[in-house]
Amino acid sequence: MRVATLEDKSRIVDIISHSFDKNTSINYIVKQDANREIRLKKLIEYCFLYGLKFGKIFISEDENAACIILYPKLKKFSWSTVIWDLKLIFEVIGLKKVPKALKRDRLLKSKHPDHCFVHLWFIGVDPNHQKKRKGSKLLEEVVTFCGTTPIYLETSVASNIVWYQRFGFETVETIDLGYTLYILKKC
Repeated sequence: MRVATLEDKSRIVDIISHSFDKNTSINYIVKQDANREIRLKKLIEYCFLYGLKFGKIFISEDENAACIILYPKLKKFSWSTVIWDLKLIFEVIGLKKVPKALKRDRLLKSKHPDHCFVHLWFIGVDPNHQKKRKGSKLLEEVVTFCGTTPIYLETSVASNIVWYQRFGFETVETIDLGYTLYILKKC
């Protein structure tokens, strides 16, 4: 794997948006209308920018798997993040869903520790290259990169839990948001 740069944005947005297209948690946030696919890509673009500013973004050597991690303790106010957040509201979520999205965000943050940790925000594999261990290889490398720093993630895909467990993650909590969201950690 290598650390991604702004030049990798288009490929990473494609990988993650396609691999999360049917994801319940993502579709909970993205306004569901005729522009849903465009809105999904804009959400991942937003996440990509946050990853560049407050974390790391990785892409596999063959450019078919990608991961966005955040260092929540680094996140701070800036005018650029205000602009990104406003674009997220108007271009992705829609005004009606903002209270629901904010409630979910506050709830998730309340489940994260106060100490330093890595938030594994997204990991995805191009659908044409899934089931070939590309995601497993990338996750192994990300876990190694994080070293002894605890890693937290959320998933709404119950079948992914067994996969994460193979890498030392354990489920610490489940949340009912109208769908089940599993919080996992690796210490």
